[in-house]
Amino acid sequence: MRKSIVLFAIGLLATAALAVAAFGHNSAARTKSAKVTVLRDLWFQLVGQFENSAVGVTPVTHIHYGYLSWIQGVSAMGAVPQTEKTAQFTFFADGKTSPAISDGPLRLVTRVGTLTLYRDPSRNSDFANPASFRDGTPVLVAQYRHAPITSTLTNAISLFCRARITFTRPFATGHGMVQLGKVGDTFDEHYTGQGNMPGPPSGYFIGYDVTR
Repeated sequence: MRKSIVLFAIGLLATAALAVAAFGHNSAARTKSAKVTVLRDLWFQLVGQFENSAVGVTPVTHIHYGYLSWIQGVSAMGAVPQTEKTAQFTFFADGKTSPAISDGPLRLVTRVGTLTLYRDPSRNSDFANPASFRDGTPVLVAQYRHAPITSTLTNAISLFCRARITFTRPFATGHGMVQLGKVGDTFDEHYTGQGNMPGPPSGYFIGYDVTR
């Protein structure tokens, strides 16, 4: 009887040892698979719309929002056609607007604010509902300063912007964990747009962002 108990105890210890070894192996595998690829050479394309407060309204308000149609190193779209409803990454930004500067038919304003990129596999974004572009998981936050130049003759808009990353978070892709840049990195934004005042929306734009 005593011998049987001893053998039983030895069996339990062996089973426990095997379980610990297997757990350690699985943990190591998970740790290895969780390696994060940081993309420092950022390049992505944006499609968006914006809304400004009406002329004469104070304080002046501004938001712009939309989706990423292409990201270097990451699959941005979940299906075709490529629209906001098939985009896996969206963005939303707000900003404070300085008084305008005019030069003949050209009008310049400067804005500073916060831009957030979201990963949103739900693909439920809709330009009819601007808030739908910020219901995903934030993967990058940046402080920006931009200066759109508008032609009062045609309402055509050109814009240059510089942004500095203040937060970035890894996210899962089909090729492992990926992170867009590092805190402190900067990137430039170049947009071309068309005004649509009084809207909504106040205008449309398409552009790209690249690491500075």
